[in-house]
Formats: sequence, C-alpha cells, structure tokens
Amino acid sequence: MELERFGTAGDIQELLSIRDRIEGILDDHAGKGAVNPRADLLDTGDAYRLVLEVPGVSQENLEIGLQGQELIVAGLREPVDQEVDIIFSERASGHFQRTIHLPAEIDREAVTVHLREGLLILNLPKG
Repeated sequence: MELERFGTAGDIQELLSIRDRIEGILDDHAGKGAVNPRADLLDTGDAYRLVLEVPGVSQENLEIGLQGQELIVAGLREPVDQEVDIIFSERASGHFQRTIHLPAEIDREAVTVHLREGLLILNLPKG
C-alpha cells in the first residue's frame, strides 16, 4: 500500500491566502475602521422594534433617517483620549452608518426613539 504525500505547507499558505482575501472583502464592505453596531429587528405585530448596540455614543452623535423602507442610523463613537498613553484599546471608534431594510412601510409620525443603557431602541409602527 502506497501512502499519498500531501504538501501541508502549500495547503496552509493557500488557506492563509483565502483568509486574507475574505478579510479584505469584509473590510471593503464594512469600511476600514467602521464601527457597525449590532442590531436586532423584531416584529411586534403592529410595529417593528429595532435595537442597536451603541455603548459610549452620546445622543448628540446619533442621526436617524428614514427613506422609503430604508432606515439609516449614523453616528460617531469618540476615540480614546489621545493625551494619555494607551496600553491597549479594544473598543472601536469612529464614524458608523447602518442601513436596515424594513419589510413594510412605516408610519413616520408615530415613530419613537429611546437611548437607554447603550441601546438605541426604535419603535416603528407599520404604515
């Protein structure tokens, strides 16, 4: 019985190359340094509820827009104070924009928005 030899070094290089290409695509899609908040879109029957994680973002640094069935949330998470020596920093900062396609038209006059404990909560009544 003959054993087939595999060039594992070449296989590893190919896998690393694939990983690098995927990371590049994700960076291009999200934007370099983007801080895209995680979101949940819930259907409560007569409305949609959108919950976005925006810890550390002040109300003044948030903008919300509705164009047709596209909800756009944009904001700015302030960077770490540059006057200090940073030992390490894991929290992303910078501008972000998130576009959510809503399944139905929204009653724009009845929308409510709350910012509480790092969560942006939008109640979007169906139109």
